[in-house]
Amino acid sequence: MIIQTDKIVRRIEDEIVRIKEKRTPILCCIGFQDDGSTLSYFRSIERVAEKLGIIVKKERFSGLSSQTVVSSIVSLSRDRDIDGILLSRPIPSPYDAEEIRDALNPEKDIDCITEKNFGRLITDNILYIPPTPGAVMEIIKGFGIETRGKRVVIVGRSDVVGKPLALLLLQKGVDATVTVCHSRTEGLLSHTRTADMLIVAVGIPNFLKSDMVKPGTVVIDVGINLKNGKIVGDVDFEEVKKVAGMITPTPGGVGPVTTRILLLNVVKGFKVQGSTVQGSTVQEFNIHQP
Repeated sequence: MIIQTDKIVRRIEDEIVRIKEKRTPILCCIGFQDDGSTLSYFRSIERVAEKLGIIVKKERFSGLSSQTVVSSIVSLSRDRDIDGILLSRPIPSPYDAEEIRDALNPEKDIDCITEKNFGRLITDNILYIPPTPGAVMEIIKGFGIETRGKRVVIVGRSDVVGKPLALLLLQKGVDATVTVCHSRTEGLLSHTRTADMLIVAVGIPNFLKSDMVKPGTVVIDVGINLKNGKIVGDVDFEEVKKVAGMITPTPGGVGPVTTRILLLNVVKGFKVQGSTVQGSTVQEFNIHQP
């Protein structure tokens, strides 16, 4: 079965509209360079945001010192009209990524990257759910996929997906038995072949092959890669779908849900901040440079 996420996407959009009421939240997207992947990601967010009546403000910091960037982020964090802030990642050198990350006000950290918000995942006191792990959890919930006592193997240990997702799957009520694998895991096949659910987030096109999957396993592909001019996932979809019990496609599986959860976090931030800005538009980049 191919997992189609259209209904989940529509449900989250309806929730955004319901919470948003009559006022318009603002998301600030911060980029550090003109790379194609960042611009493409921001454009995909903008398209959905415009549809849902959310303002997207874009800032690009070009050639500035870490101290200047930190000061700018602190200033944006204090702006009561901004309800959520998204930093493009990875933060390039020579910037101090940790210092820049923690310049964010946790109440506006809708991507859940500050130490405080990441730490909340451990204590089950979540302010915002990380968008991509949250998308995986919404798919699991939306399709009634059993997790209690099931063996879930995550391939990838990043702070963006692997680590926070493992914490969410370990929560009481979800009760999965979680194994996190990575590039130095010995005997990777011995883990993937025994999994009831495989979640793949390694950033390598078509990494997961059919011989790595137990028949009937649920396979969730988090990867988004460009290969030969096409978007492909971390799973060899055409081959693995012949073995898997359920599988998400790429594009069109996890990605659209991720974008909606990100914007849902903005709306929640809007409620926290009590913004009163009206109108809906996408504002072009404000470019900061020496």
